[in-house]
Amino acid sequence: MFTKPRNFYPVVGRTGGVFERLPVEELKATQPYQWTLFVLGYAWIQGKPIPFPGVVQPPLAPAVSLMEVGGIHGKPYREYSGDGRPPAEASSDFDYRDKKDTDPVPSRFGGYCHHASVTFPTWHRPYVMLIEQAIGEYAANVAEQIEKTASEAGLWVPAAKQLRFPYWDWADPKVQNDGLPSLFYSKDLPIVAPGKKTVTVPNPLSSFKFPYIPEDFQNVTRGGATAYFQEWPQTYRHAASSPTPDGSNIPELQAALKAKAKSLRESVGLLFTLPDRGDSSTMYDEFSNTRNESRRIMDYSNSGSLEGVHNAIHGIIGGNGHMGNPDYAAFDPIFYFHHSNVDRLLALWEWCYTKYWMNDGYTHGNQSYPWTQSRGTFVQVYNAALEPTGDNGTLAPFRHTDGTYWTNEQTRFLTTHSYPKYYSYKEFQGVKVDKPATNVMQQRVARAKIAKYYGINPRHSKRHTRAPSWTYIPVPGTDEVEIPKNFKFIAGYRHFVVLVRLPEHAFGHSYNFELYYNGTQLVGSTTVFTREDSSPCAACASRRASASIVRGVIYVPPNIVDEIIGDKIRSPEKAMENAVNLITKSFQGKLLDLSGKVLASAQGGEDVDMVPAADAAVEKAQPVEIALYSAAVAEHVNDEEPVQFLDWKPHDGLFPSGWKALADEAK
Repeated sequence: MFTKPRNFYPVVGRTGGVFERLPVEELKATQPYQWTLFVLGYAWIQGKPIPFPGVVQPPLAPAVSLMEVGGIHGKPYREYSGDGRPPAEASSDFDYRDKKDTDPVPSRFGGYCHHASVTFPTWHRPYVMLIEQAIGEYAANVAEQIEKTASEAGLWVPAAKQLRFPYWDWADPKVQNDGLPSLFYSKDLPIVAPGKKTVTVPNPLSSFKFPYIPEDFQNVTRGGATAYFQEWPQTYRHAASSPTPDGSNIPELQAALKAKAKSLRESVGLLFTLPDRGDSSTMYDEFSNTRNESRRIMDYSNSGSLEGVHNAIHGIIGGNGHMGNPDYAAFDPIFYFHHSNVDRLLALWEWCYTKYWMNDGYTHGNQSYPWTQSRGTFVQVYNAALEPTGDNGTLAPFRHTDGTYWTNEQTRFLTTHSYPKYYSYKEFQGVKVDKPATNVMQQRVARAKIAKYYGINPRHSKRHTRAPSWTYIPVPGTDEVEIPKNFKFIAGYRHFVVLVRLPEHAFGHSYNFELYYNGTQLVGSTTVFTREDSSPCAACASRRASASIVRGVIYVPPNIVDEIIGDKIRSPEKAMENAVNLITKSFQGKLLDLSGKVLASAQGGEDVDMVPAADAAVEKAQPVEIALYSAAVAEHVNDEEPVQFLDWKPHDGLFPSGWKALADEAK
């Protein structure tokens, strides 16, 4: 029986019409009044309001403070105050004053974790709506005050009405050269004051100063670096291993971001290359998360996942800092710009692949299976009933005005069960996410444009290959592989990816796999974004007990393949085998913690000496699989149509000689 909660904070978004979430740099450059209200609002939810002429700061309710909202994602492990569960339901929850709840851990309250789950994209959608709503309500209050005390009627109130939470497109091509925008780390920001005067104010986007350090914040040592979460008075990015770092290490962050920007962009492009006729549930599972519960060995489109590219940004931005650890990440102000972009990519993908959805589970053969990730420990307490699974599964702690929780189905755009979002995104490559496509062809054309924009364009790549060896790369005939009407295979060309399967809890913290060509050139990486083994997260404990595996896909750029094979293949005899051997022995792999310390390494190819047993990484630390895969590429006679990846072939594992331990954590 449903009991309506008391004193809860309903998440309805910013009502009053549908307006666009803008790129944050565009918001700053072109919308001065929205920008000012946004900066003021972000400072306000941090508990550090910026004095402004003629403005009385509204009271800050606990449910919309960044301290409270950030805590939803992890620590401190206690119920979000905006949930407002009735006392009878909440009485058995975590109590930080009660020693049986803090020692040993995990406590009875299991947190709200939806990582490595089909609900990863849907749960984070109302999360961003929550902070958008809080800042929007503040903006409306302040705008009305300004227009009453200044001769600027008609400037501030409309701006507040249109303000939506901006996003940072970290996969934009310019990031490779420009890196992180300075507005995320500069000491001050310019805003417009009444009278159209430009003033500078302290930057609330660069860090968050904690009003207090919760009892369960803990220092975390990874290899030779310590993250002093228990002592740091504010959030840091790429922090020094010191209780008193001299700010975030922005040069180190910029170097990491620029080095991985191209691969990151291509990983986004791959998300829009899924086939047309896939199974709805399994396609959504592959796209949505890194765990891919419904999948079997060769049952993939090898396009990677939205959660996977999301994880990479956490590792790149965080380093030895808050964004790299799920328990602390949401206290960093950049978290929400990141997730606004994740939501944008989800909205674009939903528009292109309307028929793909989690549904209520998946099937193999004639057997149906529920999504187990949605059923257990996200907000459960001892002896609590399991929540529904699938698209009717609830997304605690985000409630509607009637007190019921949001469900997965309600978070969607453009379906009969979706709830109003009151936000959209700028038109992108022909897509306006809140306006449905008129036909399937429009969706297909948009997919092709988005994939190309983010770097996946086999037609263009083939035209720029120069190696004579491509001539001998085998492509099947139409009598061997069925292809759609008006498609043909691109002769002498294959699409290469590296499939990466890693133990989620190999090291008890987040870590990276990085793939290199010739030892120095980064091909791509996969980030395992996970909590410490000591975290009270109940969902994480469940996955740890089941030895969960996370999956990533690294695109191998054709120019690298071009350079590797050169003119070394001179006949069709064993051409594919020879190409694979050349590629694999050119690759090296590293496992690193987020501070950059190398934990283990491996050399590709079959002619490498085996790593001696005494030097080898322990089994639990070794990747489950890192293998080369390739596909033939079919193109339509019309260049606007998306290409098709067919004839997938599994090739050699890259590192048969084993992994050498280079740090104590791998021994």
